Amino acid sequence: MWKNIKNKWDHLFEEESVVPREDHSSKEVNRSSSMKSVETKMAYQYPKNNNQPIYQPKRTVTSERKAPVKDSNSDQKSTHTPFKVSHVPSPIHGFNQNKAAGNHNKLVEAAMEKSNDQTDMGLKSKEIKENHLEEVKEDILPPSPPVMEDEYIHSNEMKNTRETTQSSIKTGEKIRPINVIMTPRDKRKRREQQHQTNFKQQVEQVHQVQQVQQTHRTESKVTKQLPYHLLNDTPDFSVSEQTNWVNQQSETLQLTLNHFSIRASVVGATQGPSVTRFEIQPEPGVKVSKIKNLSDDIKLNLAAKDIRMEAPIPGKNTIGIEVPNDVAQPVFLQKMLESRTFQDPASPLTVALGADIEGRPIVTDLQKMPHGLIAGATGSGKSVCINTILVSLLYKANHEDVKFLLIDPKMVELTPYNDIPHLVAPVITDVKAATSALKWAVNEMENRYQKFVKETVRDLSKYNEKMEKMNRYEDKLPYLVIVIDELADLMMTSPQDVEDAICRIAQKARACGIHLLIATQRPSVDVITGLIKANVPTRIAFSVSSQVDSRTILDSAGAEKLLGKGDMLFVENGSGDMKRIQGAFVSDEEIERITHYVKQMAEPNYLFEQEQLIEQVNSSSEVDELYDEAIDFVLEYNGASASLLQRRFKIGYNRAARLIDSMEQDGIISGQNGSKQREILINRHDLDNLYS
Repeated sequence: MWKNIKNKWDHLFEEESVVPREDHSSKEVNRSSSMKSVETKMAYQYPKNNNQPIYQPKRTVTSERKAPVKDSNSDQKSTHTPFKVSHVPSPIHGFNQNKAAGNHNKLVEAAMEKSNDQTDMGLKSKEIKENHLEEVKEDILPPSPPVMEDEYIHSNEMKNTRETTQSSIKTGEKIRPINVIMTPRDKRKRREQQHQTNFKQQVEQVHQVQQVQQTHRTESKVTKQLPYHLLNDTPDFSVSEQTNWVNQQSETLQLTLNHFSIRASVVGATQGPSVTRFEIQPEPGVKVSKIKNLSDDIKLNLAAKDIRMEAPIPGKNTIGIEVPNDVAQPVFLQKMLESRTFQDPASPLTVALGADIEGRPIVTDLQKMPHGLIAGATGSGKSVCINTILVSLLYKANHEDVKFLLIDPKMVELTPYNDIPHLVAPVITDVKAATSALKWAVNEMENRYQKFVKETVRDLSKYNEKMEKMNRYEDKLPYLVIVIDELADLMMTSPQDVEDAICRIAQKARACGIHLLIATQRPSVDVITGLIKANVPTRIAFSVSSQVDSRTILDSAGAEKLLGKGDMLFVENGSGDMKRIQGAFVSDEEIERITHYVKQMAEPNYLFEQEQLIEQVNSSSEVDELYDEAIDFVLEYNGASASLLQRRFKIGYNRAARLIDSMEQDGIISGQNGSKQREILINRHDLDNLYS
């Protein structure tokens, strides 16, 4: 027993003595192995690449990543730098700073992690299988030799990417992160940016469409301008014969003044198309009345048809004596329309009237006019003047800018203008329809003023400018020119209605773009009343028979001495002086060519027809306002008579008798039965069925 215990004790001491020997031998083995590892590391060291081995085995899920073994003999120095925020984008927030985490952000992140974990489970299982196969291959196959060039290229690419990121960070440029999960706030910002870009693109497209529309409109206006070859060419006239005649007349005038012992001299002469004006300058102390009293003597000595004195000429210290030319030269419209005075104004209502005594073209604007009165005897040139105004408007304005309402009781003067696109309605030749057309113009004026009040504008030009700015081109309003060729016929049929309509239009219609031109050959007081004269400021007077008619038109004498054939006196709105003008001539052939060309440009768009106006007049004249009330009263009373209606409605016998006759024609009451009341033939139910 003691022997066994001793053996165990000895055996324990022997194990203790063996263990330190094994430790010593293991230390030696470790030293030798460490020495060998140092030698191999020195053999495979690469400079400036963080001392990492070239061959790096692929990372597996099961194996833990080992830290790179640093060389103890390398010259790397450990630099202790303070902590700085890196510019590497966050996988969740990108480059945006992470704010204080709230409950809302935690819930959002938890939901995002759950969704990502579910989607990544399949990918992780695939990666584990692939890594396991690669480990088996690495255990079986020997390691492949390292590729030096590819790793070197890869390291250079990594350096370049780092340098670019550092340079972008230094310059402050934004780095767009890749594979970043967007938060709802980022999605909202991105949606707003996309909305802004889409809105900008839409605005640019709208501007482009507007520019195209404006260019199309300007091109259409330019291309739709009438050519001048539709008018007759102006012939050439010899000037030498006219100058000889002017010199002879000036010498004769000087001799006449000398014979009557008037100290005055002929200073100059101005030759016009049909009249030559001689300027006489009296010496100091000579009365103007002496020269004016010699008008008949001067007319006798010059052998002139008629002379007209202008004493003195406005703006000069001379007296003008107007003598008709020996040979009158006509003024053609083509020359007037080709002049700069007609083409330069931008107003679509520019009108060429003719040439003055000096031969200069006279142009006026209907906006400044704004209403005109044209009067003169038969054959003096009124209708030609109206045709000149209409042709000028056709050349100057497009059919979308200016509309015409033509009233022609003569039935022959304005009919060539039928079916042109400028007309609001066909040329009205019936007198009753003309009265209704003037009432329609009054209603149109009221409607336009209501639109002006709604849009807070004052006149038609401002209204159209506002519509163009708002791209509401279809709401633009055109100018409306109303032409009445013969006012005397309208005043004979319904003077009160015509006068009221003309006065209302003349008083208010200027600002809403409605202009009125009235022509008459009988300028008497019953035709041109005081209200019409007060509201129509512009006057054009042709030759009249008496001085009284001249005073009716112009409030002064002078029109009785005109020559006719387009010779006119023009008094513009706001100017007290009268201009003598030779009106431009337009032949019937020219009007036919122009209207035929205009009809091909566009189709007419009539707002109403003449037959509709006539039916409206007939219906309004036939049906009495009290007719419906009279029928109700008769049905309630169960009897009808003229005296009963007189007492009930306080009307005259004639009107009551007309109401009874209308009821009899409609079958509501019976015929006359002596002195008894008429019987009722219909009840309330049948009457409602009849009118329904």
